[in-house]
Amino acid sequence: MNAFEPIKPEQDPAGKLAAMVVTTAFEDIPAEVIELAKKAILDTLAVTIAGSNWEVSPQIVRQVVEWGGAPQSPILVHGQRVPAPLAAFANGVMARGIDMGDVHVTGGHVTEWNIPAMLAALGIADKPVTGKEFLAAYVTGGELGVRVNTAMNGTSHASFGVPGEYMGPLCATASVARLLGLSVEETWNALGIAYSNHGMSEMQKYAEGTQMARVQHAFAGETAIKAALLSRQGVTGPKGIFLGVPGGSFRHIGWSDVRPEILSDDLGKRWIYAEGLSMKPYSACKFTHSFIAGAIEIMRRDRLDYREIASVRCIGSEGARMTIEPKEAKWNPKTVGEALYSTPYTVATAIIGGDVFLGDFTVEEVNRADKRDLMQKISVETDPAITDQFEGFSVEITLQDGRVFRQCTPYVLGHTRNPMSWDDLQQKLDKCAAYAAVPLAQAKLSRLVELCTDLDKIEDVSELLGALTP
Repeated sequence: MNAFEPIKPEQDPAGKLAAMVVTTAFEDIPAEVIELAKKAILDTLAVTIAGSNWEVSPQIVRQVVEWGGAPQSPILVHGQRVPAPLAAFANGVMARGIDMGDVHVTGGHVTEWNIPAMLAALGIADKPVTGKEFLAAYVTGGELGVRVNTAMNGTSHASFGVPGEYMGPLCATASVARLLGLSVEETWNALGIAYSNHGMSEMQKYAEGTQMARVQHAFAGETAIKAALLSRQGVTGPKGIFLGVPGGSFRHIGWSDVRPEILSDDLGKRWIYAEGLSMKPYSACKFTHSFIAGAIEIMRRDRLDYREIASVRCIGSEGARMTIEPKEAKWNPKTVGEALYSTPYTVATAIIGGDVFLGDFTVEEVNRADKRDLMQKISVETDPAITDQFEGFSVEITLQDGRVFRQCTPYVLGHTRNPMSWDDLQQKLDKCAAYAAVPLAQAKLSRLVELCTDLDKIEDVSELLGALTP
């Protein structure tokens, strides 16, 4: 337990974060941050389209439709109108479904938390929401989420059970509260309600390959809307979320490198959100991406035949342990969920097929004999000297004739230092659209790109919903 200086709940950094969310004007946000935000929104909408028919999403949509209720908001892609919290519930699981949403180097997942809930909240907004208002709500909520995880040094503790995704419901709640026009006090209460409703368990769902890695986003989105609405009705939540005595969450994290000052230092001036956001070119855990990129580059550059490979040696960060432990599950995945978070499986897939995308995550693909054989030739080591949790991993391929080929990828496509262009995002959208639960016309997809590109000029963001439903 960390011995931070005792403070009263009303002095908790959560208050400053709530004020940042409510009072930051669109004009206060740098243009480059807005540009990144527009790309991130399109990126998440693309993966939501693909996730609409992936694994557990159809079952959740069926359940939400069966629950029924006031037709406030459409379920993305599927189109049925349901109460806003239920629309957020269905949207959330789709956004995380294929594990291809953005990831911040210190802040964890971001856009797949708040955008699904924000789109559902449009159906209960008191007036049309402009693109500028939508972007300001998105960025400030994303900044709050990134700061919470960064302050916990969450990503560096990922392999040990980081409560990293506990910031997700706070991120979504902040953005929804801003979108619905809550005051600072109401937003703070909404954050407290969301905090009270979500536990801090994180890694077990990955280790066991369960569907909760995706379904947790459904609960977060639903909670965000309910928390905002309850707060507006006068329901209060705890204020001492992080450092309040006796139960502020940071007081009960045993790691010595927790830095609560990050929660409030330079708020509104420094945008940590924009300093390390990566968009994914591959549908798999981010900890596998540097390995995947290196393996693909070797096979392409040196024109190798995977059938001639004797061994593959991968060296990554300590955080990458979550993709190699427990060993039985990672070298012998039995489910799609286990395969998504397996370095041996994704590297073997990249070597054989030159890509890692949704078609590689079926029961048949997971059990392919050639992939299984190659996986047994793959070894993975972690090196504490690799300080970036996701980037700069190395791959070494040795052939049966003794030749050795190496590649270290400093920044995978999608990193802020190797960013995706709008054309890259268009291509990702096209790949994702092929997996939609309900086909979306090309005209709608083109309109979606136009809307995101010019989002700050749109007078009513509900136009997005028209492009995202049949």
